[in-house]
Amino acid sequence: MITKLDDFRKVSNINSLKWERLEQTGLPDEDVWWFNLSYDPDIGQGSYLYKMGPGARSNPHEHEGPEEFFILEGDLVDNDGYTYEKGDFVSLTGGSRHCSVSPSGCIIVVTHRGKVIDLDREDL
Repeated sequence: MITKLDDFRKVSNINSLKWERLEQTGLPDEDVWWFNLSYDPDIGQGSYLYKMGPGARSNPHEHEGPEEFFILEGDLVDNDGYTYEKGDFVSLTGGSRHCSVSPSGCIIVVTHRGKVIDLDREDL
């Protein structure tokens, strides 16, 4: 049986996405959006696009497995003060804990290989 590559392909263009608001524990009205590319929340694996408005925050969380992200636009500052900028590719190992803010807003490609666990700020 011969199959076409089209049977396996999913193409998403960042200029025509239908972003969905990302509901975050403790930050219900934050200007944070996502577009699911392949992320499976049951196993915590896959990739998605993540968009934050200027000044938007992520909730405190821990990664059971590795997280990798690439900053397409804007900037992102982790709770330890480290600033990521456009063009940065970041790899965090499993067990990392953080929360972030985007001073100017950002768009990021994110990949997880393990579930994300919501935390309280004092648990960072």
